[in-house]
Amino acid sequence: MRALTAKERKLLFFLLGAIFLLLNVVGLRAFLNRQQLLESNIAQLRAQLEEHRGILSDRAYWEERRAWLEANQPTDDVDTVEDDTKFTQFVETSAKNNGLEYTRRGGGPMPQRGSIAEVYDSSTVKGPMEAVVKWLSELQKPKDFRVIKQLRIKSGEPPEIVCDVEVARWYRPASAEEGTP
Repeated sequence: MRALTAKERKLLFFLLGAIFLLLNVVGLRAFLNRQQLLESNIAQLRAQLEEHRGILSDRAYWEERRAWLEANQPTDDVDTVEDDTKFTQFVETSAKNNGLEYTRRGGGPMPQRGSIAEVYDSSTVKGPMEAVVKWLSELQKPKDFRVIKQLRIKSGEPPEIVCDVEVARWYRPASAEEGTP
């Protein structure tokens, strides 16, 4: 093998310098992209930290509400339909007691969601506006955990209105009590 000439050595050093420079540019670009990604993750984690600190600062507020729920929310044995029947009978009876014409469209238990068991009654009532408003007011009692989930009011034969309503009652499943710490 022959020795490199001065010109070839210069070209070799130039080539090695260009490769070195190219590798540094590619490495720098990868480093800067990674740094930007990490800074973005740090910003997200800081935002989560602040959010969690806010939640923790409200802990007493939510603990008080949890205690109220445990003391006041009715329980339901989700394996039976006794409470479901009582609720749907209450909705029908209260409508008829207010002089409304009541027609059930559907109802029954809903699939359990976490710590809430729900029973609903979907119905149509007809009657004067005052009677419907009074009945709706009787239905939605927060302490009884009854809620109007959906309401659609249409004009009927004057002075009647037709009201499609979905009423629900929320229970704490009896089985959830056993697993509560």
